[in-house]
Amino acid sequence: MDKATIGGLILAWVALISSVMIEGGGKLDELKGFFKLAPAILVFGGSFGATAIGFSMKEIMEIPAKTKMAFNRKQQDFEVLIKQILDFAARARRDGILALESDIDNLKDPFMQKGFQLAIDGADLDNIQDILEQDMARSKLWYKEGEEFFKQLGGFCPTLGIIGTVLGLVSMLSNLADSASMGPAIASAFIATLYGVSFANLVYLPLGNKLKTVGAQDTLEKRVILEGVVSIQSGASIRITESRLRALIGEHEKGEEKK
Repeated sequence: MDKATIGGLILAWVALISSVMIEGGGKLDELKGFFKLAPAILVFGGSFGATAIGFSMKEIMEIPAKTKMAFNRKQQDFEVLIKQILDFAARARRDGILALESDIDNLKDPFMQKGFQLAIDGADLDNIQDILEQDMARSKLWYKEGEEFFKQLGGFCPTLGIIGTVLGLVSMLSNLADSASMGPAIASAFIATLYGVSFANLVYLPLGNKLKTVGAQDTLEKRVILEGVVSIQSGASIRITESRLRALIGEHEKGEEKK
């Protein structure tokens, strides 16, 4: 589990719930008034439906897997990755590229396994690069689709909340005979806006940003592997291979600092 994602969501919701309880005099019973079925159906069902219009059924079915990646993907230790690639490079220079065949079956990363298998099978550098870059592009698009889904969900959610509030106010204004019920009716109408704004900013948009970060890390990891495979296949020295890999990580870190 990614501690930053879990911890951030917990902190955000604890802050929201705590503020509600403080406003209500610290009473837990105050929370009961914030649970309304009709606004929940409109905001969550309406937002998901509006977002789903812009995606294919295949993309929608992949959302649970993409959501899981936002919580479960481990941070890559690039020092460990570079060391592994350099160990392969050393063996390949000493014993030949075929000496790596016994090791690739134990690799947990399918992308790395595929790259070194292509090298062992004697594929030329252009083919290796083309095949791996196509895999990278597909993976990048996979994360991008998840990011866009949550960002659009975060955009529709507040709007549906406002629609729910307007419907509640219209219903209240159509029945002004009972003036005593106007206060609770107005408060109830704004529950929909609260749902929309809260879930957009405390769930959907943060998950979209998390998938963007995870996707960027995955792309960098694959780029390092691709560069390592190409360097080994081309017969580059271990020092040159290491320099290339560290340059990729350095460029990524400089890009992050500029943001």
